[in-house]
Amino acid sequence: MFSGRISEMVAKQIENKIAERGDLTSLSDSELSQLAIEFVGDAPPSHVPRETVIQILSQQPEITAWRSQIADKAKKAAQEKVSQIVSNVDPRMAEMIKQQFGQWLQNSGLTTAEITTKIDTNSDGMLSRNELNNFIENLSGSKPPEWVSDTVISILDVDGNGVIEVQELWAYLESIGFEKPVIVDPIAEEEVKQTIDEEEFEEMLEEIETPPVEINEEPVLEEIELSNDIHQEQVEIELEEQTPSVTTSIEKTIETLQSTRLHSEANSVIDASEPGRCSLSIQRVERNLMVMDNYRGGMTIVGVLDNGPYSVSVLFEPEYNDIIENSAGKTANFIGKLHEWSSGLREAKLKGTDLQIN
Repeated sequence: MFSGRISEMVAKQIENKIAERGDLTSLSDSELSQLAIEFVGDAPPSHVPRETVIQILSQQPEITAWRSQIADKAKKAAQEKVSQIVSNVDPRMAEMIKQQFGQWLQNSGLTTAEITTKIDTNSDGMLSRNELNNFIENLSGSKPPEWVSDTVISILDVDGNGVIEVQELWAYLESIGFEKPVIVDPIAEEEVKQTIDEEEFEEMLEEIETPPVEINEEPVLEEIELSNDIHQEQVEIELEEQTPSVTTSIEKTIETLQSTRLHSEANSVIDASEPGRCSLSIQRVERNLMVMDNYRGGMTIVGVLDNGPYSVSVLFEPEYNDIIENSAGKTANFIGKLHEWSSGLREAKLKGTDLQIN
């Protein structure tokens, strides 16, 4: 794979590090210089910062292609190794491990999100052999033999590509009775907490006894009651005028989701929904979290949908990152499709395309 500009031993060492971690940051300064010599033709000047060297090398098409080849080779080798070991395992033993692993998870008392966090310790969305082995060891109290970890990998690696993605773990957990995790936005969680605190404060005020007011003349009491009735009607009319109306198809679907109680019920409503043109008053911008499809690496905008009454999160693919990054306080127009419903936050998440920001 290398042209011979650097020694075979150094080239092998660099390849092994990239195969294991897939990131140029895992290489030493000396190895980065050797990589530059191989692909660029010369070592970087000593005064150039390490971060700049990594950035420049990462942008080289030849290095990108080389890293991709190493990743494919590593995946294939891992897949062949797992297949070979698992094929030599007694099917009865493999079935026993499968049942035991599921039982360990069910007896752990952990949620899907907690299990994911405990296995995927570096939060890269991929479950490595070491991460899985450490998790099994923590559950069982002993380090698993190689054939046991390979059997577990074969159970979780649904598509057989040698790499276990978080979504594959979730699919397995759902198959044994776990619920799909709810990703909680810390900022939104704090807003909910503040709302609860305000409600508790209002309840405390209501519990304070108000000194009784003595009314000597009954006609005056009737006049006060009549005045209160008129005032109440005026308040109700004003509230009705101020409450945003639900008009678009997506808003109406969110209104239906508000009444759902089961995760499966909400998913059925989302599956039956259609995409539509939307507008969003952007309150804040975030990075996409726990996303494994084309939206991984993209950004999320959060705000009020179609002038209210619902606040939503909208995921976009990385191609829109530049125009989203500084869009807080502006208005976004896009085509949105309901993607997920958070029963805890009572909030919808959409996936968006055809984005324009004004």
